Order: sequence, then C-alpha cells, then structure tokens
Amino acid sequence: MDTFNYISVMISIILGVGITQLFAGIGNILQIRHRVRQYWLFSLWVLVLIIINMHMWWSLWAFRESVTWNYAMFLYVLIGPAGLVIAGHILIPGEFYVDVAKGKFDLKQHYFDISRLFFGIIAGVIVWAMFLEPVLGVRPFLVGFRIVQAIGFAAVTSCAVSKNTMVHTVASFILVVLLAGVMFLLRYKAGAF
Repeated sequence: MDTFNYISVMISIILGVGITQLFAGIGNILQIRHRVRQYWLFSLWVLVLIIINMHMWWSLWAFRESVTWNYAMFLYVLIGPAGLVIAGHILIPGEFYVDVAKGKFDLKQHYFDISRLFFGIIAGVIVWAMFLEPVLGVRPFLVGFRIVQAIGFAAVTSCAVSKNTMVHTVASFILVVLLAGVMFLLRYKAGAF
C-alpha cells in the first residue's frame, strides 16, 4: 500500500461518517415528516452537502502521485473533511424529538437559526480548499480556479452574514451552478485539476 492509499483511508472514513449522518438525518426527517414543516433551502443544502462530500473524495484522487506526504500535510488534508462532518451535524437538527413532542418542527426556522454557524464553517472549508493545492505543493495559489473558489466563498459568506431569504436563494443558486460546473467541466475525470 502506498502512502496516498494509506492516508486516503482516514479521509474516506471521515467523509463516510459525514455522508452517513446526512442520510440518517434524512431518514429521521422522513420518519416524522407529518410533524415537520419542510423548507426547500434546508433540503437543497442537505443535498448540496452530500454532493460536496462525494466531490471532495473524488477530487482528492488528484493528489495520489503528486505529493510527498508528511504528518503536517496529512493533518491539513483532514481539516476539510472534518469541517464538512461538523457542518452536516449542525445542518441536520438533533433536537427533533424534544421539539416534535411540543408540536411541529419548523425547518425554515432551524435553517436560519443555524445559518451563521453552518455557512461560517462552509466558508472555512472553502478557504481550506483554496490553500490545499499550495500547501501540498501541487499548484501555486494564483491559478484561474481560485476565482471560482472565491466566488463560492463570497456566496457562502453572504449566507453567513444575512438572514434574508432572497440572499440565500441567489447565493445557493450561484453555488449550485459553480459546483455543477466544477464537477462536470473541470473535475469530471478522476485526478483532474
């Protein structure tokens, strides 16, 4: 087993935990769906977070041959997946059963209650991703792809500082378009930069 495959096991475990907790959260919501007031932005971000987890795992394959690994790099690489797990845990409400006993659980209220923290963590993950290639010595910081990441960072940050539905709608649309563009145009093949 080479170093990358060894390191990727831990990355895969962390990302797998994140995806598992998101799917479990969906299952919990479906179980009590009659007592939950749904909200489309919440549902969109659960889906987006699942896709980001899978895309992160897919994108990390690019580092399989281009990095001479050390412990500091290993720890740095784990920051992004860990951030996604924490963000997913914040997004999926854990207080369901207490609040459901009192009446309906409102996912719109929950979404905006956690938005500053959730989007702040996602913004941190984007900053981590912006520095990932330079830290690993793969590419310099100043490449065209950083513009896409900076736009994503600006959109996520706008969601962190605003509770306006229109801001969240526009920013979410921008992020979905950026993510689709990156997945299907830039990183469609495994290992693409």
